[in-house]
Amino acid sequence: MKDIQVTGRRYDQQASDRDYVDLLSSVRGDLATVEGKDNLVQAILNRLLTRQGELKTLGHPKYGSRLFTLMGEPNNLRVRGLADAYIREALEQEKRISTINFISFEAPTRGYDRGTLRATLSVRSVGGDEFSIFIPINLEG
Repeated sequence: MKDIQVTGRRYDQQASDRDYVDLLSSVRGDLATVEGKDNLVQAILNRLLTRQGELKTLGHPKYGSRLFTLMGEPNNLRVRGLADAYIREALEQEKRISTINFISFEAPTRGYDRGTLRATLSVRSVGGDEFSIFIPINLEG
């Protein structure tokens, strides 16, 4: 499967559902595409960082996640439990994922980044590939 590649949402950098996203061009001047594992990673990130209901007018009322509802909440056990549930709920809609192996969260720090929820997701695709994605989620907005 091939899809248009977008910028602004990488699996190893802090992200927000309000980060600017743009299209990339290829060396031939066409739109850049992404396929394979990178395509699924991009799809997972876009699903998790899109506010559920935001694409309702385009005919996709359930696309996205409820992670945005955690903004302003403290990085504690209750919030990590909700984040786990919201991530699972969103990923269950992705037909290319056969299994969610695990979702784990790093303990919060006492430093400047204590408002960042650091999640690691491990999934198995329907093709049998297993991979992990690190996604820092900004709780401070």
